[in-house]
Amino acid sequence: MATPDKLDPSATDLEMDTSNDGLGAVKTLLQSQSSGGIAKQVALTFRHLNVTAPDSGTVYAKTLPKAIMNTFGVDQFSFLRNLFSKRPLYSAQSSTREILTDFTGIVKPGEMLFVLGRPGSGCSTFLRTAANRSTLGVTGDLSFANITASEFEKHHRRETIYLPEEDRHIAALSVSQTIRFALRMSLPSEFRTNQLVEELVMVIGKMFGIQHVLDTPVGGQFFPGVSGGERKRVSIAEVLAAGSSVQCFDNSTRGLDSSTALDFVKALRRLTDIGRKTTLATLYQAGENIYSHFDKVLLIDQGYQIFFGRTEEAKTYFEDLGFVPLAGSTTAEFLTTITDPTQRRTTLGSKAENLTSPRQLSAAFRESPHFAKLLEEMSQYEEQLAAEAPLIPSSTYNLTYNRQVLECLRREYQLVKGQRHVYYTKWVTTIILCFTVGSLYYDLTVNAQGAFTRGGLLFFALILNGWLQFPELFDAHTNRPVLERQDAGKFFFFYLTLFVSTVNFSNLLRGFAYYVSSLDDCKDLNQVSYKANGTDICFRKASDTAGRRAPFVLVNEFVGLDITCDSSYIIPNIANNDSRYQTCNIPGALVGQIAVPGSQYAEALGWQFNHRWRNIGIMIAIALVYVLAGALGSEIMKFTPQGGTPIVYARHRSKSRRISKFSGDVEKEAALSPAGETSSDSDADKIYHDGPALTWNNLTVDIGDKQILKGISSYVRPGDFMAVCGASGAGKTTMLTALSQTNFAGRLGGEVMFGRKELGKAFKKATGFAQQQDLHDGTATVREALEFSALLRQPKNHSKAEKLAYVDHILELLDLVGVQDALIGDTESGLGVELTKRVTIAVELVARPKILFADEPTSGLDSQGAAHIVDYLRRLSRNGQAVLVTIHQPSASVFAKFDQFLALSSEGKQLYFGSVKQVLPYFERHGAVPPPNTNPAEFVLETVGAGIETRNYDKGIDWATRWDESPEAEAVAAEIGRIQNQGPSLADLEDGRIEEYNSSVFLQTWLLTVRIMKNQWRNVPYIYSKIWVHVVSAVLVGLTFFQLGTGPQDLQNRSFSVFFIVFLVNAIVNTILIRFFFARLYWEFREGPSKIYSWVALCNASILAEMPGALVCGVIYYILWYFPSGLPLGEPAGYVFLAVLTYEVFQVLLGLLMMAISPDLGVAGNVLVFMVCTMNWYNGLIVPYSQMQVFWRYWLYYLNPFTYLLGGLLMAVVGGLSVHCDESDLHKFTPPPGQTCGAYAGSWASSALARLVDPSATDSCSVCIWTTGDQYLEGFNLNPEETGGKWGFWGIFMAFTVSNLILVYFLTWATKIKKWKLFYFF
Repeated sequence: MATPDKLDPSATDLEMDTSNDGLGAVKTLLQSQSSGGIAKQVALTFRHLNVTAPDSGTVYAKTLPKAIMNTFGVDQFSFLRNLFSKRPLYSAQSSTREILTDFTGIVKPGEMLFVLGRPGSGCSTFLRTAANRSTLGVTGDLSFANITASEFEKHHRRETIYLPEEDRHIAALSVSQTIRFALRMSLPSEFRTNQLVEELVMVIGKMFGIQHVLDTPVGGQFFPGVSGGERKRVSIAEVLAAGSSVQCFDNSTRGLDSSTALDFVKALRRLTDIGRKTTLATLYQAGENIYSHFDKVLLIDQGYQIFFGRTEEAKTYFEDLGFVPLAGSTTAEFLTTITDPTQRRTTLGSKAENLTSPRQLSAAFRESPHFAKLLEEMSQYEEQLAAEAPLIPSSTYNLTYNRQVLECLRREYQLVKGQRHVYYTKWVTTIILCFTVGSLYYDLTVNAQGAFTRGGLLFFALILNGWLQFPELFDAHTNRPVLERQDAGKFFFFYLTLFVSTVNFSNLLRGFAYYVSSLDDCKDLNQVSYKANGTDICFRKASDTAGRRAPFVLVNEFVGLDITCDSSYIIPNIANNDSRYQTCNIPGALVGQIAVPGSQYAEALGWQFNHRWRNIGIMIAIALVYVLAGALGSEIMKFTPQGGTPIVYARHRSKSRRISKFSGDVEKEAALSPAGETSSDSDADKIYHDGPALTWNNLTVDIGDKQILKGISSYVRPGDFMAVCGASGAGKTTMLTALSQTNFAGRLGGEVMFGRKELGKAFKKATGFAQQQDLHDGTATVREALEFSALLRQPKNHSKAEKLAYVDHILELLDLVGVQDALIGDTESGLGVELTKRVTIAVELVARPKILFADEPTSGLDSQGAAHIVDYLRRLSRNGQAVLVTIHQPSASVFAKFDQFLALSSEGKQLYFGSVKQVLPYFERHGAVPPPNTNPAEFVLETVGAGIETRNYDKGIDWATRWDESPEAEAVAAEIGRIQNQGPSLADLEDGRIEEYNSSVFLQTWLLTVRIMKNQWRNVPYIYSKIWVHVVSAVLVGLTFFQLGTGPQDLQNRSFSVFFIVFLVNAIVNTILIRFFFARLYWEFREGPSKIYSWVALCNASILAEMPGALVCGVIYYILWYFPSGLPLGEPAGYVFLAVLTYEVFQVLLGLLMMAISPDLGVAGNVLVFMVCTMNWYNGLIVPYSQMQVFWRYWLYYLNPFTYLLGGLLMAVVGGLSVHCDESDLHKFTPPPGQTCGAYAGSWASSALARLVDPSATDSCSVCIWTTGDQYLEGFNLNPEETGGKWGFWGIFMAFTVSNLILVYFLTWATKIKKWKLFYFF
């Protein structure tokens, strides 16, 4: 290996210097990262490199029946295989597909490799493999500085890093906190100081132009934060802060404008040169300036290496073969077109004419002198490395374990501050619950009546802290990719137990988050575990976390306590009697004992005082096991798909609904036009502008105290194809949201008109907005998504047949017919970026909009994909559609396809508006002379000062002033005036009164309900997990209370059997919260603003779609619980069945209600805990009515729906029973000498409705304290003869269910339509 370059970390130039084109900043960063002043140099070499993945063929959507069948072994085997096998298991019979085939190459320290290929060609797989991060089957020779990949991973793991295309951050952390954490974890310990870290944060902020947002949250898809371009720069900065020697960047310029992308590549070039880094990157839509900064290029075609060599040699190589570049294309575009059979051009009679497949292109390269030159270069460098000293092994981590824990703890604290409203809710909830429950148990008596109540209090303390951990599960699961009145002694022991048990529950939740892919499955696995522990607490059937803590907490409470018996618990309760001839009606009481020691009471229940510290130790050990298991899961479990995910198809096939003719509708005619027929670069093929035009004059947008857009004037007419360009953060998206009135949250100034009218209800229905984020129901097929939009959004004057036929035409127009039955999926779907973007556009087009807005439709696409999307949009405009597009990195050929161009400065000012053909002449007239064959969009951005340092320039202000004073600006103003005075308005094209939606609420509800139910059918984890929870819970309770008898203890067990139904609410409602949260987000961010359906339809469908699953789950629970428990048949069985079904409906409505009043999942989870605890503890079952404090007894008891649910169920299963006591149920006492049991206690037994077993006995009396179940019910203030009995209770519970239904609608309207804030202090 070459001698490492020395970088002096103690040099005096460690200052925030960005002079000399940023070299000072680069040196500062590199010097700080070099341990001992030595920068490692790692060359990457690979020979005959192959990567394979399992080939499952055509994949169909897994539906609910299949998931249920897989429960019996298939899913368990798959889970264990993934758990214990780091890499996929391939058998000789396994079907595999090759992702990469026979790659050979070398990237030396100080070199940059440009990885080129179309999406799906294998670029991401190659970069993961090059970074030693692949989980696929890798064969061949992969070496780092002559060290094999396996050895390099063991001893130099931190020297390679891979940055995926998707930005994955902890959204609540600020930009500076994110970068600071990366620096603290990566800098050498001997040079890391707080001052240095803070200086480097500023250096990196300046280097990437994000110093102005250092204190802003990074944000995410549904979390507000920095812009998409700024978030991408944070990702890049985080990687560079790690200081790895081999750096792989996967499409890291996605979302950046061309100037900022160029600045990023320049920074990468400096870091590579000075730090002798080995850099690999795949960048889409790269301009010539970007391409020229790389040393080598690797071209991939469907997994085949068709070129590897110097960047300056690649174009010549393919031209020599006979390939012809398209006019105006850059080198990167030309190379990419080689891999596209529809785009590449060849010379007649050349060798290229016969190179039609990737395999042939690969073979041609291997026969070329370039390949021979590559092999020679590799051999020479390997010989050079062999003669030099090997790399010194380094630690995987720069920090000690203790320091790592400290830094992670610091980040967790920052995360708490970033999500403080969630924790405020949790803390307020806990405090309120503790005060209310504490008052419920206030001044507990030490008699027999209080013994049972004390157990309930301790049960609450343990179970509450378990419930409060559930909101953490969403954060753990979401952040996974970023990774994954007592004495003092008794109080201390109780607090220690409470703390350890809380840690146990929290780590159990996080453990499931690391091992289970679905959030629904995580929730339900935890709920089942939780319910099993709850059963154990009460009945001591097993020994697990909660089961171990409950007994010794109770022992701790009762030891040293004397439990006295008042008159109601003394047997027999005879006035002025000698206590020697009495006993106490509690476990452990002996004959003649009316005051029972607490330890004796605990031992009678099977709890030993001397086991408490042993159990504490066991709990701590379990907590450590959970922590270690979670850490192991975060390391070995990988849920991010690699090697390309297959497209998943629905099992049904769609039928075309084409109709023959669409006369007089230019959109229909556009759809009928074959691809390419109407696409032309001339203006002659444009139709007349015969519809209303959108104009905006002196447009301003203010968000908060900041003005984003300043005096923008422009217009778009039917048939216009308009591009909006500007630096990242210039306000392009803000302008689109303001003009389209979609998710617009600012203040709009200036004059915006559609035709001759200001914007109104009709305008919103006449627009389509293809957002940058592709938000879809991932389980819907492409056709289903389009039909849903068409049926709900197209004007009413179109019949259903016409609407559905128009979907066929749009599918053909955007070349989506082949995937019309494919599930759309999510961001990691096999549908791919380009197809998903086409679906996003298609969903808007099927609504027949007058104006189509598209925000960054080419973001994330390669040059060919971007060209295809732009071609589709141009085809629409040529047939009368007004299209307004924001675009970041248009190539010269793509830019030429637009008609008009609007340029914005980074300050949000207008720089130019007019024909794309006049852009360069305009800037040339004002002194900016473009070089030959320049890309106009890139030239404009560079001229006006775009890029990373844009905020330090004043060029944009100068050019904005020139525009304001130009004759072009006057011409635009005049044209706007003409359009407003003479053009038609939308009202001229509308008949009748204007409605907010194009479809009825009934149709909206019906179609949305069908879509949600299809989602449930295909989104297996949701319904499957609900069924699974009901099955496991019912079996647990049914077998625990198997075939109950009618003795006194059985009556209590019947009540517990009934009580455990309330544990379902937390499990089921939590999954509903998650589901409704995301459904509401889709409505808030896309489908609501697009006027697809109303909030009423959202509530209707959310409720109706849940009903079938809820009722099925209720039937399953009832059958598996009720009959095994041996509960009464006949009318009681019918009543319980009806009550269980009502309870299932109640749970659904409660979940929707919680989400309606909550701003996010964290708050909803904590509010749910508060509601559930309140309903569980104030229903008269845990704390009997007579023992409640008066304040709660007379209002909260009666306002609690569970009072009536549990009361009715208890009356059904206990009321009217004849009690029969076994020997173990009998209470024994001794009669006075010379008296029989009947003579001594007969009158008491008659008055107390107790039964003496043998009234004639004289030595020992046995008594069964109850003769009917109604006596047991009296202790809970339940009388079957009052308040209508159980049916009256069911009626009241039904009223609560109906009130939930009403509140769902009211609170959704209040919080989402009227924007009421129910939590002002957040």
